[in-house]
Amino acid sequence: MESELEKVLDIAGHGRYNLMVLLVSSTIHLASILDLLGFCVIVPAAACDLKLGMREISLLTSIPFAGYLSALPWGYYVDTHGRRKAIIISTSVGAVFATLTTFSTSFTMMLVLKLLGCLFSTASITLSITYLGECTGTRNRTRYLLILNCFNLISDFICYALAYLILGLQFEIPLPWLAITFRPWRLLTLVMAVMLAVGGFVIFFLHESPKFLATKGRVDEALEVMKTGYGLKDRDVDLVKSLLTITKDTGNERKVPFMKSLWQQTAPIFSRPYLMKTLQLFFLLAVCTSTNNVFYIWFPTIVNSFYNAPSNATASFCDKITSNITADVHLGETCNDVIADNTIFSGMAFSLFFTIINYIASMITSWRKSVLVGTLLISGMSTVVVDLVEQPVISLLLFILIQLVGLSAGNVASYFVDVYPTSFRGLSTSLGSMFARMTVMVGINIVDSTIVQHCRATFLSWSIFVFVGMVVACFLPKETTTTRNPLFYVSKIESVGF
Repeated sequence: MESELEKVLDIAGHGRYNLMVLLVSSTIHLASILDLLGFCVIVPAAACDLKLGMREISLLTSIPFAGYLSALPWGYYVDTHGRRKAIIISTSVGAVFATLTTFSTSFTMMLVLKLLGCLFSTASITLSITYLGECTGTRNRTRYLLILNCFNLISDFICYALAYLILGLQFEIPLPWLAITFRPWRLLTLVMAVMLAVGGFVIFFLHESPKFLATKGRVDEALEVMKTGYGLKDRDVDLVKSLLTITKDTGNERKVPFMKSLWQQTAPIFSRPYLMKTLQLFFLLAVCTSTNNVFYIWFPTIVNSFYNAPSNATASFCDKITSNITADVHLGETCNDVIADNTIFSGMAFSLFFTIINYIASMITSWRKSVLVGTLLISGMSTVVVDLVEQPVISLLLFILIQLVGLSAGNVASYFVDVYPTSFRGLSTSLGSMFARMTVMVGINIVDSTIVQHCRATFLSWSIFVFVGMVVACFLPKETTTTRNPLFYVSKIESVGF
């Protein structure tokens, strides 16, 4: 059935509509990631207004990852109601909650609104990948998914660039009817919400995935999409209709109740012969994702404290960052919303550095296991040494290298395709991603609880976590001729989703 659907897209060819799908998908993907990760910059700037201490900052920066708890419901909705409709709901509702977050008056209000918003918006991160992949022919799919991935990589840079442009502004607009004063951090929150709303609006002008329509037996609708969207020529209509009809005939299977279907797909993942591989892959995905995301989320707070620490050439990394981090925020009469320029510039440089490294890593995808083990080794060693060196520049570089292992999260995800059959591959990947994001939430709050009083112990303990991951990675299957295909990684992007 899949081969017939591929033929349909290839017959339709490539044109302006495909470029529109790429642009819209990239916009949605970028906006959804900014809604997830942008809080790491927004929350420290909002600390004065909302009277946030370290505990509150930790909870607020970790709560967006709780949005991945909705992975299973979204997975079911996407497969039954369509990709386009799911993206519209995800982005629209997410944008509404993101806008309301702009006007938060307390820690509790912001926490609840952000959680509710991310239960919707996080779905669009992977939905945009799926939608683009299904709407693009085989000839251009690889190139388009690589372009989409560029938006993913550059999102950090855009986040810090927006922070530099907006948080440096000096204005205070009293809004007594809302019991708030509108300051730069609120404007930054609103700008990111608008970007998400734009994504939800522009997809109204696109069609549903023709692959989804065909597999659901809606042949006439799929054919209409091919005509109006893809500009299918009249001479090819009969051939395309016959191919779509084949997919309809082979796709009409006996319906199974949702709970029974969910159990049939879930049970094999945690049974023999897949149980040990499941534990291995889930753990490795958690190590790579949490080591990267936890320290990325804390990056603005830690680096800001590092730059604002008293000048002392012999001070260690922990001495510098804990000198300005305390459990509570001491509020003065005025609120300073500005994050140090050096912190923002470091964040932008950090993003560009990892974009370049990721590009280099993509050139050696045939050695994915070696790359995974190597990045885990570098990350683990950096975690051990970061507080032992006395050169500030070197210690900051080591702190950045701790997050290098995040580049191998895609490597781990690619093994899901090797290990699991198509029938429950999507669910296994979804559960693995959800487990990894929950690990991120826990990790962020662990760092909050220990970084001030036990900074060096925090880094050393995390290094054990990383080194155990390195040992586990050594038992991954050897490379095969399939995984040495340069198109291998791009095909994996499509399989990683809700």
